[in-house]
Formats: sequence, structure tokens, C-alpha cells
Amino acid sequence: MVRTVVILGASYTGIPVAHYLLKHTADTIIDGLKVILVSPNTHMYWCWATVRAILPDMLADEKIFLPIAPNFAQYPAERFEFVLGKAENVNPDVNAVTIHENDGTTRSITYDELIIATGSSFKGGLPFKNLSTTGETKEMLHAWAKRIQSAKSIVVAGGGTTGIELVGELGQEYAAKGTKEVTLIIGGDLPFQSTVMKSVQETTIRQLKRFNVQIVTNTRVAAETNGGEGSPTILELTTLGPNGNKKTKSLETDLYIPAFGVVPNTSYLPPRMLDERGFVNQTSTLRAKDHDNIFVVGDAGNIQEPRGKTADEQVMHLVKILDAYLLGADELPEYRPSESVPFSVSLGRNSGTAQLGNWRIWSWLVWLFKARYLGTDYAPNLVKRLRTIHAKNW
Repeated sequence: MVRTVVILGASYTGIPVAHYLLKHTADTIIDGLKVILVSPNTHMYWCWATVRAILPDMLADEKIFLPIAPNFAQYPAERFEFVLGKAENVNPDVNAVTIHENDGTTRSITYDELIIATGSSFKGGLPFKNLSTTGETKEMLHAWAKRIQSAKSIVVAGGGTTGIELVGELGQEYAAKGTKEVTLIIGGDLPFQSTVMKSVQETTIRQLKRFNVQIVTNTRVAAETNGGEGSPTILELTTLGPNGNKKTKSLETDLYIPAFGVVPNTSYLPPRMLDERGFVNQTSTLRAKDHDNIFVVGDAGNIQEPRGKTADEQVMHLVKILDAYLLGADELPEYRPSESVPFSVSLGRNSGTAQLGNWRIWSWLVWLFKARYLGTDYAPNLVKRLRTIHAKNW
């Protein structure tokens, strides 16, 4: 009986896992293997470059929207199927997943193994990650680009990588030239999480100030009032003082971009499989807890915080686990998250900062390996089965 592996999600985790199974594993399965890849998106969305693509005329659509189906046409139909649709429900008791296909029909698929690779989304439907379909994502990205183009003042809230990289792009393109006023609001004294070196945080602030970005620290946006087309947006800000006292004030802007808040795409799963934040409870063998034939990779799982590098490390380990599992191994190789995770942030097209262990990395190296292309130079090879984010031979 042919073994069926269903992969939910066709992005930088689901796609390389599918290619690996078809290229390396399928021939080792005596009864045969079929991979069914499920996604509502016709194209893989290269979300790391969206901080630049959201600006008008900075990146062409073909740089970040990469077609999926043509890159799987090499596999015979008995081994591979691409289903355009979205998972509505998973029933682990009968090994079945219900798919709402893009054409409006509903289909139930029975699996032997299920791989959850549906990733995460940004709160508020911002196009820093996929929306419901490629068409909707592209439409929303273009709409935001038009808003940015017409705005004279822009406020970005968020001290994480997305918010900082977005402000870096806006700062270099507009604030540094005096064509738009750009303001960054962060909740602490410095950006990023506490694991990032203080020298990297301070370097980031200095570079943004060189771009004439105005930085408001220890402040959160408490409320937003949008006056409608042609009217300014009023932000109600709450600032925490040194003595713990809170102050409130209003800030008027043409455009407000809340660049924070990532949520897992797991609403189709039974609540018993999820933790209190909605992430899948994940074991050291990258399986869903209490479900030996359901594997989880990337942002949807709770073994690590959502990050591109850690998701890629999981991809590279998951295929080893799957090879062993599908061949009937009694023990599976455990995934051990790295204790030291490199960190890098682009600050516009020509600069950035990073850390490796206890070392702060030179800006020109961040430009060389990240800032100049934001991965768009190698993204097509990931869809073509040639590599993952970091593994150059797949």
C-alpha cells in the first residue's frame, strides 16, 4: 500500500521538506510514497524581503512571489500532488484532514503521516507574511505601497526585527532625503529582545538616527483613531517614565504601521494539540505531543520562537527524522535547539548589524550576506529543490 505524506503549508519549510522526500526518500520506501502538498497560495512568498517590497517601486513582484507548481512538475502524478486549498480541520483519530479548496469545494484527505508547516501570520493582516491567497497578499502589499507613497509622515511601532528593518528602509529612502517624516515607537529603551547584545542594539539606534528617523522609547500605542481617507490618524501613546509613572499624549500621522505581533496559523487543529498561545505542543523529535505520525516544523511549533534560521535548522533535522521514521526505526534522532542563535538586522540597503556569539559583526558583512538582496538572490533555488535557506546542497 502506497504511503501518503500530507504537508500543510508551502513556504520555506514545507517546500524543501516535500522536495527532499520526493528526491531522496521516495525510492527507499518499498510500497511507494506519495507526497501531497497543500497550500492556498500558488506562489511561495519570500517574506524576509517584504520590509523592502512594501515600499513603492523597490522590488518587483517576481522577486518575492515564486511559482510553486512548475518547480514540482518533474515528479510523476503517482508520487506528488499539489492541492490549492486551506486546511479546515484535522482529525488525528482517523488520520484525516479536511481541505477547503480555492475553487470552493471541500475535500477530505487521509494521511499516513502529516507534516504541519503552516507557519505564522502578522496580527492585523499586514502583508509581512502570507494572507489567505497569493492574490490577496499581492493586492494588500500593493495597497500598502500606495499608502506609503502618498504619506508625508509615517509612524512604525515595533522594536523587533520586522519593525526595525522596515524603519531602516523607510529611513534611507525618505527620512534621510527629507521627503517624509519617519518615526519609530518601541516599548523599551532599546530595540530587540534581551538576548541581543547591547552594542548591537545601540548600533541600530545610531544608524536609524543617521537616517533622521525620530525614535520614541518606552512607549506603546494605546489606541488608534483613523479619520478616513485624506484625514490624519491620531495615535494615543502611553509612555512609562523612570519612576514607573505613565504619561499619555497624542501623535498625529498620515500613516501608522503596527509592525509587531506574530500568531501561529493553527486554528484548524484540535485545541488539545495547542499550548496557551496557540502553538503546537512539540516534542524533541519534532512531533506533535501524543501524535507519533504528526510532525511540526517552523513557526507553528512551540519548541523555539518563530525565526527563519531556527525554522531552517528544524527542516534540516526533520528530514533525518522522517527518513528514520518511514523506514521503521525504533528510535528517532532528537532535535536539540542551538543555545547560541546568530542574529542579524538590515538597516536599509547598504548597512546593518549583527552578532555571532559575543561578537558584533561588521556592517559591511551584513550588507554582503543580507542587506543588499534580503535573500531574493537565492530564494528561487529553494523552490527549485536546490537548497534551503542555509543548506546550499539539497
